[in-house]
Amino acid sequence: MERSEDEKELLKGKRANLESHILSTFDGKEMWYQEKRLQFKGIANITTDEWGVSIRFECENQKTRSLSGRWDVIIAYADHIGAQYCGWSLDFQCPYPEWELDENKE
Repeated sequence: MERSEDEKELLKGKRANLESHILSTFDGKEMWYQEKRLQFKGIANITTDEWGVSIRFECENQKTRSLSGRWDVIIAYADHIGAQYCGWSLDFQCPYPEWELDENKE
């Protein structure tokens, strides 16, 4: 399906605003992956293209996750990246430390 020119311009503008921040802040860094009640620490390896962001999230104790989001649903702050409607996020700090404590009691 061919993208409209308006859609291409929207994605181009979002990419211009976010890409360098995402790559310099999060690529290759240790972060916490969180999706529903699942969370664990790993390394975020990020690539970008005209469509959006792709992340290969690698962790010793979990299977490698492939995450992605189109430029218009990516949210990126100083310590957090996520994709609206996709359900995943990555943070430098553990999002729910109390879950880690619960897990260790078992």
